[in-house]
Amino acid sequence: MKVNLSAGAGNAADWERVQAKAWDRPPTTPDADILARTLKMGDLAEPLGFDGIWAAQHFGTPYGLTPNPLQLLAYFAGRTEQVGLGTQVLVLPWWHPVQCAHEIAYLDILSNGRFDTIGFGRGVAKSEFDALGIHRDDARQRFAEGLDIIELALTTERFAYEGQIFKIPEMSLRPQPITKDLTSRFFGASSTNTSLELMARRGLKPLFVGNKPLTEAAEDVRLVNTYRREEGLEPCQSKNILFMYCTKTEQEAAEAESWIAKANVGVRLHYGFGDPDAFKGVKGYEAYAAGEGTATQVTTETGRRKIGTGNAYDSSNLLLGTPDEIIRRIEKFQQACSFSEITVGAAGGTPEQAEASLRLFAKEVLPVIHKMDAPMHASALPEPERAPA
Repeated sequence: MKVNLSAGAGNAADWERVQAKAWDRPPTTPDADILARTLKMGDLAEPLGFDGIWAAQHFGTPYGLTPNPLQLLAYFAGRTEQVGLGTQVLVLPWWHPVQCAHEIAYLDILSNGRFDTIGFGRGVAKSEFDALGIHRDDARQRFAEGLDIIELALTTERFAYEGQIFKIPEMSLRPQPITKDLTSRFFGASSTNTSLELMARRGLKPLFVGNKPLTEAAEDVRLVNTYRREEGLEPCQSKNILFMYCTKTEQEAAEAESWIAKANVGVRLHYGFGDPDAFKGVKGYEAYAAGEGTATQVTTETGRRKIGTGNAYDSSNLLLGTPDEIIRRIEKFQQACSFSEITVGAAGGTPEQAEASLRLFAKEVLPVIHKMDAPMHASALPEPERAPA
């Protein structure tokens, strides 16, 4: 089974200053230093034996410091020779689709075809939409039209488009990609059942972040394949993104609880889950207004996970513990969710802890997982269709 490394950048320690609106003083750790650490960790991926490097898209708060994942992946494309590249995700409503299609094609060329997981998402945080002058009411339509246009751009020599939001005159994508089946590499990340259905029916294979109890994540895989069957599509496997902290002892793993809780406060603040009006009356985000959305939501002031609610990074989905424990968990997760490969985000309370965790994982866990099969289990398939009475 393939294992990728997530090149994430966040300045979690700066939330206290941001909440206090202490704009007269800089962050204790400059954002540029955080990014330098991210680049250093990403440079370890290929020599340590990982199969790919993935990047997310967030900006404007300490939560995420990667405004354009394609830019970051282009950097790593030039510094590596073999690893694949992936987005977790490109937030499609934030892009003009013609520009997005061109950048996808360009990265395909720069990496010599190694852009093998093109993940899309719809976006959640009000602050990010507001900063771009984009209404979240339009997010679903922008996503649908954007996907239409990118598919046209990557599969036809000449294309045009007439939508409610985007109107594209006849044109060609130049430069054209070297890979002819890029649309087969499209994946979609969703945090509500509505988005899950929309993406599944469009043929996007699922990306799952470890923010649900394992039983719910497993059911989502079956649901995706149920929608695919209704659309005449073959069953597919997901790719799962799992947050990892690999330690030599169980005691070290238990000590992670405090900084995981602190990091989850940043999640809550970035997405606006503590604001009762953040999603009220917003078209397409009704599940969040009702408290049913699962985009890494946390539910308490301290940020501690509320196990079993489906509203947080659930402990049953975290790769937290010794190498033997993490191997056991990956085996269990694959049995439940039938994922074809995983991407791990190397966490730690300090940069030194994160790097030590990554190196221990690469030494003790990665060789075992590389030998592990990743089949599709019966639990990932739709219920058999019943014959008419």
